[in-house]
Amino acid sequence: MNTDIHKSNTTNLDTGPFSTEYLVLSRVEKGPDPTALLPTTAKPAKGSNNENIAVVIERVLNKDSAMLKKGTVQPVGTAGLSAWQMTCDEGGIRYEQSSPNPLSYLTTGIASNLLTQLQRGIEILKLDIDSVKVEAKVFYRFHAPMSTRWAGYTDQVIANILIDSKEPLEKILELKRLALRSWVAGHGLAHKTEIEPELVINGEHWSNKGSVGGSVPSDVSVDNNLILTSKVSALAPDTLEMGEDVGIGPASIFSKDIKFAVVAIAAPVQDAQRPLLQKIQVRAIQKNYASWVLYVDDSDGQDGMDKAPTSWDFLTAGTAFCLTSQLDLNFRFFRVINKSFSNHHVDDYRVEQQINYRTENFMTPEMTGFVDKVITKIVLKGPVSEENSHKFFNQSLQMCFAGEAFKDEIKIASTLYLNGEAQPS
Repeated sequence: MNTDIHKSNTTNLDTGPFSTEYLVLSRVEKGPDPTALLPTTAKPAKGSNNENIAVVIERVLNKDSAMLKKGTVQPVGTAGLSAWQMTCDEGGIRYEQSSPNPLSYLTTGIASNLLTQLQRGIEILKLDIDSVKVEAKVFYRFHAPMSTRWAGYTDQVIANILIDSKEPLEKILELKRLALRSWVAGHGLAHKTEIEPELVINGEHWSNKGSVGGSVPSDVSVDNNLILTSKVSALAPDTLEMGEDVGIGPASIFSKDIKFAVVAIAAPVQDAQRPLLQKIQVRAIQKNYASWVLYVDDSDGQDGMDKAPTSWDFLTAGTAFCLTSQLDLNFRFFRVINKSFSNHHVDDYRVEQQINYRTENFMTPEMTGFVDKVITKIVLKGPVSEENSHKFFNQSLQMCFAGEAFKDEIKIASTLYLNGEAQPS
């Protein structure tokens, strides 16, 4: 979430000789390079499938947006899956985002991960399905902004399943139950997940590290002839109301609550080589926030090169981007919110994170999904006392919608639409 009061004090860093022009999404040779986080691979039990995803988020200094950042994400210990770099940005009163915002990435992961489990369920149950799609709407809320009680919440997730098929209703309901039970993102939202946050200050963690100037000149990213990202016209979901755009400015920032939502539509791409390649349309329902098309490739175990990040990549990156956005806000406002911080200054920061996902009884009718742990390192640089660093750290964690979503138990509603008709739960 962003307003024009976020506008960066940085001058010309996005156009100078040390500036980098980034793609919204690009395949990179080198994976995440954390200094505080030690990426680890959980040993899978027999019949289980683990996805351990690591990400590092760093600031991109830009005169138009103080909330532009980049992240590098990759599964840990999984051969054949690429490292991806993605940029992230917010919109403002007079500034349209150059890249998807954190919660658009997170909602993309939520919707696409459910679609993956539906596609797997269709294979497991050997169903004849003409089409399948997921429409998701996630409701977010800032409470008591510009105060020490400033907190971010995920209030509800609606994840509707749209199927066209001549299969009996009982078979489709069985598919729905299997998909919802094995939906790891849904498990992480609906159940309390272990969170392991740590603050790391200064020291060797900043050797040859630091934010650099940069920009994102185009919304279009292309890899191997596939347009991975682009801005598109308005979304038109079949089962969800988009609602009015929420404007967030100097007046609303002092409201008791600021509520907004993100909508995502996930549909399969017919690709024989990558059967779980998906096209996602996503938009934060806020003024000057664009509608985006992104691609997800969950075709793990298939021959050939992956074509896009996985749904777990987007879930993990969206969560870490969200936390970094709260650091962005506190970087500008914390000394106003917390008077004891007025004589302190944070020079730089980044987020290093790993989320461990697990699927038991993989590719069987009893398939069940879990989120086991979220490991988060906030790395700060600057002449800040340990006491005030922890205040900054705790306030940022408290404001993070995504972190609170994994920490708390979120209400999830899912309606099945079979051949255009809503079915009873």
